[in-house]
Amino acid sequence: MPSSDAPLVYGQAGQPETSPTWTQPGSPYGSTSSAIRWDLAWKGCLLSGIGAAALSAIPIVSIGCCLWMLGAGMLAVNLYRRRLPGAVVTPGMGMKIGAVTGLCGWIMNALVTALSFVAQRSGGDIRQAMEEQMRKQVANAPDPKVQQAMQQLMAWISTPQGMATMMVAVLIFMGVVFLFVTAAGGALGASMTGKRRELR
Repeated sequence: MPSSDAPLVYGQAGQPETSPTWTQPGSPYGSTSSAIRWDLAWKGCLLSGIGAAALSAIPIVSIGCCLWMLGAGMLAVNLYRRRLPGAVVTPGMGMKIGAVTGLCGWIMNALVTALSFVAQRSGGDIRQAMEEQMRKQVANAPDPKVQQAMQQLMAWISTPQGMATMMVAVLIFMGVVFLFVTAAGGALGASMTGKRRELR
């Protein structure tokens, strides 16, 4: 027996049928438009992240590394929109796409940094450059206690453990910068494109 609360709809055979049950407000039905199609987004994230990492590794061009990261997040969002025309990309979605872009860029940057570290480590270039810089800092420090502390730090960095620890710290710092800046770029790109659509 059909429920007394459900309205009756007569079908082709003349038999009463219950009307379809609609989802209640706030249910997840219809929320798929806010889901990111990662099968379409990951290529743009990878290309944009590698591009930002490559530009950040070039000696003179690397001065604008934060701009390249910011632009990479915006570019990844635009590439996603092109692969999925008419898609609604909110700033939150853009932030996620930008963060994945930053992760891809950081992995590329970490690989290049590690390879260059191993290559230069064998020739002693990194140690010599750091020791020279530390000597200048020690010479410019007026306080004898500061000079002593910097000399101890220089001696620790000269050890394999100190050099490896410092390299790991630099990579972690770069990873945080990549994630935050590219996520901001993705959110900015999503909001800018959304405003352009509203103006139309």
